Amino acid sequence: MGRRINTRQTRKPQIRVVGAGITEYWYLKHLKPLLGLKYELYPRLFGNESMTNINKLIDEGLEANTHVICLFDEDVKQWDDVEAQRINDLHQKYDKSKNVTLCCSMPSIEYWFLLHYENTNRHLRTSHDATKALQKYIPRFAKNEHFLRPQRWVVDLVENGKTTDAIKRAKAFGRKGGSYTDIWKVIEKNS
Repeated sequence: MGRRINTRQTRKPQIRVVGAGITEYWYLKHLKPLLGLKYELYPRLFGNESMTNINKLIDEGLEANTHVICLFDEDVKQWDDVEAQRINDLHQKYDKSKNVTLCCSMPSIEYWFLLHYENTNRHLRTSHDATKALQKYIPRFAKNEHFLRPQRWVVDLVENGKTTDAIKRAKAFGRKGGSYTDIWKVIEKNS
């Protein structure tokens, strides 16, 4: 009897998204079905990860032959010199990588959400500042599971071309100005 021939196509490497924070986790979890994006969230529930752990998660993704997209906030650089150096090291290591996409926000992902409503790159020093500015448009916005778990807030971000507007704004600003974000890369890498 002859050998079996494998007729399965080899799978294209997956996209793995790693990050820190429950806001990032719930946003990405809700965004995936809304935009038909194809990625796995890893770990299953983002925690309050240090940059050391983020680096390990990136390495695990690369070992698993996946493209790794990494989300993190950069406001920590203002008060933690050790984490600031680790963030700088991460940029040095992966900014030009074909297999890793860094999606950072200054001060935080809430700035990305703000861009869905407002064309600004004014300096928002902390995550709290970004959240306060965002609450002008989403009054009940809170960084807790009670608010984040229901999908409606992400549906509101996606409706009426707001995400397209946010992508255009973030790209136009780049890393100029007091606040910036690369979260749009998650969407583009999946398109």
